[in-house]
Amino acid sequence: MRQAMPRISQKFALYTFFSAFAALVNFGSRFLYDMIPGVHFLVAVTLAYLTGMVVNFISSKWLVFDSGQSGRTRREAVKFLFIAILGLFVTVIVSAIALWILKQSTMGQFLVKWITTSADFADPRPTIAHALGMLAGLLANFVGHEFLSFKETGIWDRILEYRNRSRSGDEQ
Repeated sequence: MRQAMPRISQKFALYTFFSAFAALVNFGSRFLYDMIPGVHFLVAVTLAYLTGMVVNFISSKWLVFDSGQSGRTRREAVKFLFIAILGLFVTVIVSAIALWILKQSTMGQFLVKWITTSADFADPRPTIAHALGMLAGLLANFVGHEFLSFKETGIWDRILEYRNRSRSGDEQ
């Protein structure tokens, strides 16, 4: 048990480092998606998340979880996508709740007044809400990828077995 904890801590630090780059892609691309006329805040957050997810998969597979030569890229991508979709829900839900709280709270109103009067910035609440959602998503994703995405869990084999059984049942 003593050895497992430092290994997970090191892996989490490495995951966090490479996820920071993916998060920068996520965070920065939201501003690009916001420039598209008619794109709602939560749609921009979702598109930004998916953009960062591609960067995260590549770095996670080959650099963090040392799974580059596993020969299981397709099954890892499917599991990664599943975990990432759960992480997306966490990110979007936390972002939406944080934005609602910031818009309703005195603290949120204080932040708007303080930041927008001290500099020529737009309303900071969507950016703060998005950052909080991304932090929650980072934690959810690491746990899922550590224990599912890049492990031989047998889930993929069970899915294929179920699919094959249901196909052979259709032929009868």
